[in-house]
Amino acid sequence: MEEVFAYPAKWWSEAVTVWLVVAVVIYLVVAVPGIYFILKYRFKPGEREVGDHEKHGHWGLEALWTIIPTIIVLVLATYSFAIFKKQRTAPEDAMVIKVTGFMWGWQTEYLDEKGNVIKTVVTSFNPNSYEVPEDQKIVVPAGKPVKALLTSLDVIHSFYVMPARITEDMVPGRITHLWFQINEPGEYWIFCREFCGTGHSHMFTKLKVVPPEQFTAWLKGETSVASKKVEGGEEL
Repeated sequence: MEEVFAYPAKWWSEAVTVWLVVAVVIYLVVAVPGIYFILKYRFKPGEREVGDHEKHGHWGLEALWTIIPTIIVLVLATYSFAIFKKQRTAPEDAMVIKVTGFMWGWQTEYLDEKGNVIKTVVTSFNPNSYEVPEDQKIVVPAGKPVKALLTSLDVIHSFYVMPARITEDMVPGRITHLWFQINEPGEYWIFCREFCGTGHSHMFTKLKVVPPEQFTAWLKGETSVASKKVEGGEEL
């Protein structure tokens, strides 16, 4: 089975494809006959200058173009809800982290099964650089679903995991959530997508995806992922 790069990006792509195909088909079904009738029945001097007033609608056609669009809408609504549910419901075996946004950085806490904090990573605000220090990157295992509990210390921020194409607001006094899974080791951007003040453009961090065994060693403090190799021999 072909490996999928990231979730829920896979479902976003599928949904866009489905909606695009339906939209194109509907456009062709409506536009092509429309253009044909415009050309065929366009006004010509001396020809059919008086319109017909005794024609009534065809009940079969009326029913057809009412029933078919209704079926299409119901199918799309059911499909979209199923996709939405998968995007919002984290798998039961998901690893849990808690990310707290603040002007203008991130605090990431790694939680155990009982909700206790195992490790904390803080990404500090640096208005003079677009580089993220190694010890301030959010590290997660490749191929493992990650559920992120989100909140904010001050204003509304938004946690956007770029490769997974998923974002969620971080609201002071509330816990929101999202989940993602990235199967390919590497480094990926995380941005704040809610304008949150003068430092908003520098409110970002790097998501460092490593093989599961490297993540386990890093979480226990046994090694630094900065010195490890990933598949293909590229250094993270």
